[in-house]
Amino acid sequence: MRDLTTWLTNPFDDPHISVKELLAFTADHFQRVSANPLPALTPRLAPTALALTAVSDTHSDDDAQLGVRMACVQSKKAFRAALPAGIGQVAVAVEAQFGEKSPQFTACFPQGRSVFGTCTDQELDGKLGSIVDWVTAQKPPLDPQVLANATALQTGWAAVIKPTGAASGGKTQTIAAKNAACVSLQTELFANLLVLAQTFPRQPEQLALYMQQSLLQPHTQTPVVPVPPTPVPTPVT
Repeated sequence: MRDLTTWLTNPFDDPHISVKELLAFTADHFQRVSANPLPALTPRLAPTALALTAVSDTHSDDDAQLGVRMACVQSKKAFRAALPAGIGQVAVAVEAQFGEKSPQFTACFPQGRSVFGTCTDQELDGKLGSIVDWVTAQKPPLDPQVLANATALQTGWAAVIKPTGAASGGKTQTIAAKNAACVSLQTELFANLLVLAQTFPRQPEQLALYMQQSLLQPHTQTPVVPVPPTPVPTPVT
């Protein structure tokens, strides 16, 4: 039998995992969650993104910042790619209660649903906030899940876009602050892993849908085999 304490040990605390590897893993994790939505993980996205913000803030003065920026941009792209499906869930619920041609549907989506795929990052927060405000104001209220879904979209976007902007900063941080930020992100990732373990008991094959462990492991480059020079023919005299 395996030692039960193994399951209480955070694998992301491995000192051999570099900051760049941790960031690459987190960015990929966000993309996978967006591509394979899981209700149990939805509340976990915001704290994970906030922990990523802390890493961005504290590592803005060293080489890891490039990895931070790449991770943030990938997270933002993954969120926007998954956004139409999330907006669709809210729209279907509003349509089911009031009808697609109703004044209520128009009030909730005055520019339609496609605008969420074309608007700028700066505009998106306001548009998501408008949906939350409209759903909140309905009397009698809609199904509580509709407000939960709309709020999750607004919260998720705020959590993703904040570290994207913060990643461009440049400030010097102490080693202690950098370590604390990494520990926070490692803790959030461990919490996500435990959610997956609870959601998919005895189904280890499901983990690859949400986490790619190979991104946390060192990669050995294949040695380059030298190509022998082409022999130069001896000129005939």
